[in-house]
Amino acid sequence: MRSTMRLMIVLGIAFYALTPRGGGALAQTAAPQPAPEMKTDDLLQGDITSDIELTRASIQVRRQALVTAAMDLAPKDADVFWPLYREYREEMAKVNDRFVRLLVGYLENYDSLTDEAARKMLDEYLSIDRARNGVKSTFVPRFGKVIPAKQVARFFQIDNKLDAVINAELAKLVPLAR
Repeated sequence: MRSTMRLMIVLGIAFYALTPRGGGALAQTAAPQPAPEMKTDDLLQGDITSDIELTRASIQVRRQALVTAAMDLAPKDADVFWPLYREYREEMAKVNDRFVRLLVGYLENYDSLTDEAARKMLDEYLSIDRARNGVKSTFVPRFGKVIPAKQVARFFQIDNKLDAVINAELAKLVPLAR
C-alpha cells in the first residue's frame, strides 16, 4: 500500500511539473461512501485507483493545453489535428498503462526485488519503450498527411519535451534498485 501511495505522489508531482511555474491545483472531489460489505483494503485500493485515474486525466488535460499553446495551429489545421491527436494519446495511454503497472509492481516489490524479477521488469521496460516508439512511428506519417511536416516535427518535439519533464520527475522520485 505504501508503494501505491508513493506512485500517487509521483503522478502528482508529474502533474505539478506540467503546470507552468507550479501553479494550479487538482480539483477536489468528495470521497465516495463505502458500501457496508466491502473490506477496507478493497476501498483503499479503489480510492487509490480513482486517484491515479484522476491524476492521469489531469495530466492529459494540462498536456493538451500546453500542446494547444505551443502548436499555434491555423483553424483548418486544428480541425484535422485534434481528432488525430486524441487518437494518438489514446494509443500512448495504452502503452503508458503498461508502464504504470510496471512502476506499481516495482514499488510494491522494491524491498524484496530479486535478480529474476529485475530482469523481467527490465525486459518489460524495454518492450514498453519499443511500443512507445512504435506508436510514434505509426502516427508521424498520419500527422504528415493532415498538417505540414514542420508542424509534425514541432508536435513531436513538444510531445518529447513533455515526456522528458515527467520522466525527470519520476527519475528523482523512484528509488534505485538495491
